[in-house]
Amino acid sequence: MDETLIAAKFGKNIPSSFEKTFSYCLGDQEIQVKVRPYALDCLEKLANMYEIIVFTAGQQEYADPILDYLDPDRKLFKKRLYRPSCLRLQNFYVKDLDIVLDRDKEKMIIVDNSIISFAFDLDNGVPINSFYGTEPDDKELLFLYSYLEELNSAKDVKIPIAQSFKLSEMQKAMLKKQ
Repeated sequence: MDETLIAAKFGKNIPSSFEKTFSYCLGDQEIQVKVRPYALDCLEKLANMYEIIVFTAGQQEYADPILDYLDPDRKLFKKRLYRPSCLRLQNFYVKDLDIVLDRDKEKMIIVDNSIISFAFDLDNGVPINSFYGTEPDDKELLFLYSYLEELNSAKDVKIPIAQSFKLSEMQKAMLKKQ
């Protein structure tokens, strides 16, 4: 969610080029949120091809207002997973796809701006450039949509993802050097 579908800013250190889409209060703090360009369009189209599950390292009380804004009728996101569903390794939160027990990994794709987030499932992971809310011509979600549209017909998504991004191949090469 964060830096993939939206950018959120807390407090008063907000860049002048950040134009919020909406804001909400969490406790005594205002959170300003900018929705990534093409996010809603992309989500609506992908929801016709995929079951979309949001898996965020954010706490539920922080994430739900954002997800409710993106999907007020709860038609896009079939399930929501939050920080307690992540594995904490040192200061990082890893989204282990094994938590989604009733789905086959051959059909699961995780999109995240942090490769560490899908470190246990590199061949299921599609990395995306981070979105901070100040990029004037961000088109990452258009590229993502095209890629995911192609993946939709794959019997095992891990094969084309591994060929496209070579993350597990790089991991193996790095481990050999140690």
